[in-house]
Amino acid sequence: MRKLQVILTSDVDKLGKAGDTVKVAPGYFRNHLMPKLLAVPNIDKFAHLISEQRKICQPIEGEEEQKDVTVIKESKKDMMKEYERAALRLDKAKLVLRRLIDVQKAKVRASKDDPLELRSPMTKDALVAEVARQLCVNIAPENLHLPVPLATLGEYEVPLRLPRSIPLPEGKLNWTLKVKIRSK
Repeated sequence: MRKLQVILTSDVDKLGKAGDTVKVAPGYFRNHLMPKLLAVPNIDKFAHLISEQRKICQPIEGEEEQKDVTVIKESKKDMMKEYERAALRLDKAKLVLRRLIDVQKAKVRASKDDPLELRSPMTKDALVAEVARQLCVNIAPENLHLPVPLATLGEYEVPLRLPRSIPLPEGKLNWTLKVKIRSK
């Protein structure tokens, strides 16, 4: 019987934890794991992405050991450093989203150059959830300046509203989050 090697992107009961490489039946992967984004094929491209994401999201081993030994209250200075790191991570990262397009509107558009519309637009709350899932950074919806939901495929730079106490990197006028919306 043929089995596929896949990398789990999140914990799956009776199969493994996020980041594990497991062998599954092709139908189980195609019909259950892949549509729910629970796993990706075990190819170099995805293995590299998973390892990079793990570096960003997982704490350093020494930090976990210290947590068990002593509890130290975080000072305001430590909190600001954490905010700065999160802001830099948001500014450097590119959020890639795959969404379904509106097929009826795609068929009746005036020209092929017109952008494809999404079946359901990306709202602030959906973007906040994707930032938390992909980049492991929790932000409030009011920190995103998105006057209208993103309704078409393409690349966007969404301005971020962060406290002025967080210094901007050199050459930057404001904080932005790069978002790329692709079709499924």
